[in-house]
Amino acid sequence: MRVLKVWLIAVVMMGWLTANGQQIVSENVFKDITTLAKVRNSRFAAPSPAGKLRKAGKPVAFYIGDSTMRTNSNGQGWNGQWGFGLFAQEWFDENELVVENHGWGGTTSETYYNEKWSAVKSGIKEGDFVVIDFGHNDKSGDVFVTYINKYIDDVLAKGATPILCSRTPRCSNGVPSADNTYRARGMAVAQQRGISYIDLEAQAMPMYKAFGTWKTTQFYQDGKLHTSLLGAWHNAYCHALAIAADESNPLRPYLKDTTPAKLDIERKAGEPYIFSVGGDDTSARGTFRSGRWMLLYNTLEKNDTVLIQFGSNELKSITASGELGCVQSTDEAVTKDNIMQMTSTQRYETVYSYGWYIHYFLNDIEAKGAVGVLVNKEGVTPEKVAAWNETLAKKYNVELRTITPSGIAGVKNSSTGSTDTTRYSVTGQPVGPEYKGIVIINGKKIYTK
Repeated sequence: MRVLKVWLIAVVMMGWLTANGQQIVSENVFKDITTLAKVRNSRFAAPSPAGKLRKAGKPVAFYIGDSTMRTNSNGQGWNGQWGFGLFAQEWFDENELVVENHGWGGTTSETYYNEKWSAVKSGIKEGDFVVIDFGHNDKSGDVFVTYINKYIDDVLAKGATPILCSRTPRCSNGVPSADNTYRARGMAVAQQRGISYIDLEAQAMPMYKAFGTWKTTQFYQDGKLHTSLLGAWHNAYCHALAIAADESNPLRPYLKDTTPAKLDIERKAGEPYIFSVGGDDTSARGTFRSGRWMLLYNTLEKNDTVLIQFGSNELKSITASGELGCVQSTDEAVTKDNIMQMTSTQRYETVYSYGWYIHYFLNDIEAKGAVGVLVNKEGVTPEKVAAWNETLAKKYNVELRTITPSGIAGVKNSSTGSTDTTRYSVTGQPVGPEYKGIVIINGKKIYTK
């Protein structure tokens, strides 16, 4: 498995929040697909003919399934729904194994076999793999078993390797639910036929429960079955984790490292770390969709602090000019109006409000036992964004901090409105009573020896 590397996220210097060196070098972190459309355009729709993406001398993994693997749209995400097959390649070494996503929405194991399978089967060669994932639309367990065996027979006849996969979890009010029918039958068939079974659901269920109902709800575009872009990424990750957990799975040798990618930072033993997120090159939406936030989330530990400061990029275009803008609101409601077509790629994306992105960040911070602080930069943060921060700080009972070019101008405890007696260095970092030099207490600079 290949080891991933990441760079630092942001720095705080002399009271100014910047984003110098804020980069991602990891491939298998959540990335908005619109940023990859130009180089991965052929993967959004099912490749035709099957096997089109094959590299000379290398096998292809054909993924077949229903809309939870790939919606039957033209690959533009027009309804905001995405299947996990979109991100499957992110977890495999593309130089050694090419993934083709041939899932099709609305199909059962039977209807796919009768309507879609022949075209896919024609592209399969000896040494290839076929990942078979049905069950959401099937109405009969017996029919399901019959057709799963048909796929297995056909794949083996081609000299390729069939692999079964569990359904993705369903959801109700943010609570994932287990499949007690097709998962058990699929596992039984795999055992009887001596083939591998990818238990995606076993990996996803405890993870989603640990995330809590609010965050898990964000994985589902329709609230119960079809995933958002974020949910598709998480299901693909759980799919990869299930493969990594099974040493006998024939896809495992092609897998990248599934260890969560983290920021490359140096911690001092027993001391919390202060992160800052934001800066001139990004926005709340940009931080979320690029994978930067996921890297920070993976790195966070209990008692860490995250300073959150965004500015004028929040007010930029949503669909053009870097696509950094957000819905201009602190309201989190998501409707069909939130699904917008991007100018540069013609792909559709669910764009959330500023309040949604901040809620997502604060929810993650709280889940890790860390502390989130919203920051307004005097003379720089637009009035509208500063007002949003005040509203959100009160709504989520977090600290709102104001920074001037020379240091901390003032700190409010949003829950009480009282001033903060915490000591800060001129860089805006909380310090203890033993700290020597200039400290800021309640907005005043004091020199301590």
